[in-house]
Amino acid sequence: MLLDPPGPRGKPQGMPHWPYVQAVDDALTARGIPPGTVRASHHGLERGLTTYMTLAWDVSRSSGRGGIRLDWEERQGWYYALTDLHPYDVLLYIVVTVLRTPMAAPETVADVADELLRHRRLPDQEFWAEWDGAREIRAAATDFRRTLLGLGPVGKPDHGSGTREGVQLTIDTQTDTYEQAIAAVQAAYGLNPAAVASSWPDAPAAVPRPGPESLSGEDLGQGWTERMLFDTVAAVVPGARAVLRRLVEVGGTASYEEVQDHFAAHPERPIDPKRIGGTLTSIRAVRRRVGPDNRSNLLERDDRRRIYWIEPALLEGLKRAFDLAEARPDLLRQEPADS
Repeated sequence: MLLDPPGPRGKPQGMPHWPYVQAVDDALTARGIPPGTVRASHHGLERGLTTYMTLAWDVSRSSGRGGIRLDWEERQGWYYALTDLHPYDVLLYIVVTVLRTPMAAPETVADVADELLRHRRLPDQEFWAEWDGAREIRAAATDFRRTLLGLGPVGKPDHGSGTREGVQLTIDTQTDTYEQAIAAVQAAYGLNPAAVASSWPDAPAAVPRPGPESLSGEDLGQGWTERMLFDTVAAVVPGARAVLRRLVEVGGTASYEEVQDHFAAHPERPIDPKRIGGTLTSIRAVRRRVGPDNRSNLLERDDRRRIYWIEPALLEGLKRAFDLAEARPDLLRQEPADS
C-alpha cells in the first residue's frame, strides 16, 4: 500500500506492523522532516511474507542533489539509499549500521534521517534502543503470516477440531542444538514427556557475529582502509561486487575479454558483455561517497591495454572485506525487490 501526503494516513488493511510505521512517521513529523512517501506492505511467499516499509524524501526535501530513502525489513532492520534526481536511480544502498536493533526506537530513526537529509551521511554514534512495541509487532506479524497460510493465530484453538490448542515454541538457531530443538517439539506435543529442559545437553557457547567494526581503520594505501573497502563491497550492485571478487581471485589484474568471458555464462551471476561497463559504474558512484578524500580509484582501467586492475596494496584488505561479506550477507546490497 502506498500512502502519500497530504491526506490522512490510515491503517492499511491487516498490516501488523502499521503501529511501528505510524510511530516512526510521527517521530519524523515531530522533528520537522516528514517523508514525502510512506509505503507499508508485505513481501510474497518467496520472501516469507515478511513485512516492510519505505520512507522517501525527494530532492526538494533534501539538502543534496538527490533524494533519500529509508527502507525497513521486519527481520533485517533498516537500510538507506541515496538517490539521484529520479527516485529509482539509486546511487548508494547500504545497511544503517548505527541502528543496532531491527526495530529501532522511532526517535533514533528520526536522528538518522535528520543527519541523512542535512548532510547525506550517518551519525557518528550508535543507537541500541528498541521500540517499546516491538514484541507486540513481532507477535502480530507471526499471526498475520499464519492467517495468510490458512492457520489459526498462535495459542488459539484449531477450528478444525475445536479442541486442540496452539503451541508456541522459540528455538534459537544460533545457540540451541538440534537435539534441543527436537526435545522441545516432543515435549510440547507430548510425544516424549520425559524430555525436559534439565535433561538437555548443554548448548555450545554463542559465537559473536563478525561486523564491520572488526575491520582495521589503518591506511592500506592511497587512503583506503579495510572498513572503506568493505563499505564499498557492501554498497555496490551485486554484479559489480562479483566483478571485484573475480579480480581479487585472479590476483588483481584481468583483461576486458577475460572478465567478459567469465561472466557471459556465469552460473550464478551472468552479465551480458555489453553491460559490464555499465555495471561497473556502481563502483565509481559508491567510491565518491565512502572512499578516501582523494582521486584514487578502487578499480582502475587501461583502455589502451584493455585491462582492469586493483592496486596490490589493497588486495589483502579486499580479501578480508569479502570474508566478512560472506559471513554477513545481510549487510550487503541486494537485487531490487519486486514488490
